[in-house]
Amino acid sequence: MLLANRNFERAQAGEPRRHPCGSRAVGVEGQAREGPRRTARCAITLMEVLVVISIIGMLMSLLLPAVQLAREAARRSQCANNLRNVGLAVQGEIMAKRRLPASGNFGTTGTPFHDWVVNVLPYLERSDIVKQWRFDEAWNQQPNSALGATHIRVLVCPDDDTTTHERGNLSYVANGGFGCTLPVDCPSIVHSAGGVPQFAKLDFNGNGVTCPANPAQDTSPIGTDKDLFFKTGLFFGENWPYGSGTVRHHTPDSILDGLSQTIMLTENLWAGYDPAGSGWANPVPWRACFFVSAYVCDNNDCSGGNVDWARANSRVGPSAAEAINGALSAVEGASPWPSSRHPGGVNVVFCDGHLRFLNENIDGAAYAWLVTPQGSTIRGPLAQPPREDQ
Repeated sequence: MLLANRNFERAQAGEPRRHPCGSRAVGVEGQAREGPRRTARCAITLMEVLVVISIIGMLMSLLLPAVQLAREAARRSQCANNLRNVGLAVQGEIMAKRRLPASGNFGTTGTPFHDWVVNVLPYLERSDIVKQWRFDEAWNQQPNSALGATHIRVLVCPDDDTTTHERGNLSYVANGGFGCTLPVDCPSIVHSAGGVPQFAKLDFNGNGVTCPANPAQDTSPIGTDKDLFFKTGLFFGENWPYGSGTVRHHTPDSILDGLSQTIMLTENLWAGYDPAGSGWANPVPWRACFFVSAYVCDNNDCSGGNVDWARANSRVGPSAAEAINGALSAVEGASPWPSSRHPGGVNVVFCDGHLRFLNENIDGAAYAWLVTPQGSTIRGPLAQPPREDQ
């Protein structure tokens, strides 16, 4: 602006005006005077270029973390929405049958038919698969094995980095309580040793008797092992067809601790597809369910002095790998405890359908309260401590 004013004053006085880049003198009429020719050009210095590049670099360094955080938030939101939709599908099955589906369905001779996911497929808008499913065949026999390898997006958490592309992945599992019943109707707990599931009988009532040939021998004033097994778990393995053998399932009315206070489903990184062919239809409990650490009871004995509910979610000792997010490095099918790639916890959906992010450091007793559907009715050494609002 100052240069323009000076040029105007020079023009009024008949003097030549300066070129804006300061290289050539220009006459009043805008023509250059005679004399040595110099090229008129405007340029920026190397220092100015470096300053601009530095500013751009600083802006990018600030922007990239924000973009990464936004993508993580989007994946976490999608993961939660998928879990919520799966929970609504289970609720649809419960309303239709007035009972919870079995975690897994087995023949009386041990044939593995299908798991809870197959039961809820109609409510996930995949009736096309159900129409082709052979319910009289095992899950790993044709055509079921091919159908069970179908990729169903709603069954997969976007943050689950253990999935196999376009295969029968599964990121969500059902509440199995302490464990399962294998191979007969005998309450057992699951641990993992070297990536291989290990099973042991759990003496729930602490009377020294586990799975007797004569069930009447398992007597106790606080109930039998099977009674306590039912009170501490939500989904169970049953014989197929229903009614042909073991029958054990909850209904909405038998969840005495409240639908809004009992976890139905959660995340597990190690429940899905693997090269051995396992997928979302596999009914074995350590793939279809999650469990509370049975280290709550010392030496699988829940008698007086042996029970510590804090170990349900402890980062100390052998129970550390069975805590929430305690098994982030494992193999498929060997770590049936809640896990996710979300920092600080896992998503869970409750029996009333509401979803919550559960802190991985939640007190063990509080966590157990949220898992057991009838924990408030348990008496004896396995009785849970007074419950506070969670």
